[in-house]
Amino acid sequence: MSPSFRSDVASGGLASRRPRSVRHSSCIALIDDRFTAWLVDRDCEPGAEPPVSRRYLLRILGRLAGNSGLDLSLRRVYWYTDRPDGQLVDEQIVRTADEGEETWMLLERDLRRLTEGQSCETVLIACDDERLLPAIDEAQLRGISVVMLADEGVLDYSLLREEDPEWAMLLAQADRRLAVRADELAELRPHPNGIDTAPHRQPDSPDEQATIEEVVRGWWSSQSEESRDELRAALAQSSGIPQEVDRELLLQSRERFVRPLSFIEKKQMRSCLRGIAGDSPIGGTQESSAAGYA
Repeated sequence: MSPSFRSDVASGGLASRRPRSVRHSSCIALIDDRFTAWLVDRDCEPGAEPPVSRRYLLRILGRLAGNSGLDLSLRRVYWYTDRPDGQLVDEQIVRTADEGEETWMLLERDLRRLTEGQSCETVLIACDDERLLPAIDEAQLRGISVVMLADEGVLDYSLLREEDPEWAMLLAQADRRLAVRADELAELRPHPNGIDTAPHRQPDSPDEQATIEEVVRGWWSSQSEESRDELRAALAQSSGIPQEVDRELLLQSRERFVRPLSFIEKKQMRSCLRGIAGDSPIGGTQESSAAGYA
């Protein structure tokens, strides 16, 4: 029997009627630079992969997992490269291969360390080197679930086994596979002239705006009237949000989106709280979630 892929939907199988899901799982992502660059640009020549903009990598991985029914709490990304890019990104650790060292070896080393320490419940891997097989098998025997990123070639597994048996064997070892289209990784493409306007964009959809407001309203309704009054007083005296409240809302939002909030989403979350607390009208053009409070 062939492995079960996200592509079950395309074949009209059970997954097309009832998406699979798993329990909430802590996850660490182990991502190979050149393999990811190839996923972004499938026409590039080996050794000439384009650079990757990692700023929204964690966000994209969370979105891909969520769209596939995986409830992953992505804690950190480890990025394996032989070409340092000078980017400084929160919740990402860069492992740089020395001369004569291959990136898959660094990834394997970390995978074994995560396995030994039982550091997470799920590992998300983006790498196509079949030499990772023993380390993946050991992680699974220790109870860790392994999810692998793949290109759309995995959708025709029979053909893939004929054309690239080593890659097919590696994918077959994984517990789950995420087939990724190049356009789903568009945010990883470097911006022309280094200009990145993404931090100022609105959320991906009205549903995301509504989700932010739903999280804030849910938190607000769980507070006692005394706590609400204290917060109203604090908001009236400061332009910011009390740190402990901000942390709690960011945590709940992250769990809901399965990724950290973007800069603009954080602003919207805080503005929404002010509106709900009565510091400013929630129906106003600046505070209403429907209007894109910013």
